[in-house]
Amino acid sequence: MNWPKPRFLSYNVCGAYCDIYQQNPSAWRDKTVAAMDGWDDDVIMFQEMCYAQWQLLRDSLATRASQPYDTVWGAALRSTDGCRKWITDPVERAKPDTTLARFGLAIFVKGGAGTIDLSTRSVTMLPNPMNKEQRILLCARASVKAHKVRVCDTHIDFTPENQGPQVAQVASVTKTYSNQGDPVALGGDFNMAPGDANLSPLYDNHGGTGIFGEADENDTSYYAAAGCSTSESACRSGEPTEDSTCSSPTTPSLKIDYIFLDRRSFNTLRGDAAGCTAGMSDHHLLRGAANFS
Repeated sequence: MNWPKPRFLSYNVCGAYCDIYQQNPSAWRDKTVAAMDGWDDDVIMFQEMCYAQWQLLRDSLATRASQPYDTVWGAALRSTDGCRKWITDPVERAKPDTTLARFGLAIFVKGGAGTIDLSTRSVTMLPNPMNKEQRILLCARASVKAHKVRVCDTHIDFTPENQGPQVAQVASVTKTYSNQGDPVALGGDFNMAPGDANLSPLYDNHGGTGIFGEADENDTSYYAAAGCSTSESACRSGEPTEDSTCSSPTTPSLKIDYIFLDRRSFNTLRGDAAGCTAGMSDHHLLRGAANFS
């Protein structure tokens, strides 16, 4: 696929709530790395990732000769039992207070140690007025094809009363980075469709008040359902990232995963939801690409 670069991935890996692919952590790791390499990926934003799952991927990618990746982690939950299955040591797995059962987000960026400036790592606790599962925004500054980019990752709650305040906070933080001069890439599972009014603080088109375009905004085959004309250059639409091929109870098919790129810094946006590999996740992997402006 002759798309621009840099390349991005956003993927909800369902680390705590889904079974491990082929009941084999190494098989999951190898399948994930193959997807990254196949896309020649520069930046990856993972959601619903367990800490021991992150360690497995981190250790595999950190020092490999072909193409290392640097990484940063952020915990949304201090522990969840669904993450214990990734802990290979049975003694550690049984500990009530193990730190390896943490649950959250991870960012990977192509390059060796120091590609991500760890001094810039930030974890923002998002508003939680409905007292549901805590959600966070993870950000760090990284070198991406000779550009310093602020990469951010989030997983927004599915409760509408939480979605508005959480997206507003994400929009405020990322706009601050943009105002400081950084290109901003924001990936995540937002648990709502593109036309939802709660996403308007991010989008810069069709009623949006934000700074971002979205990677899959110009696939005209999805325009009609969103009420857009095929003559428009961007539409709040896109290919579904959650459907019955990944998760059998899911209906209807929806786009709920996003790669937002700030319009000032990126152009020629492209996006595509990859096919769903049975047993990997209940989401499609979302691929994105763009040129630097």
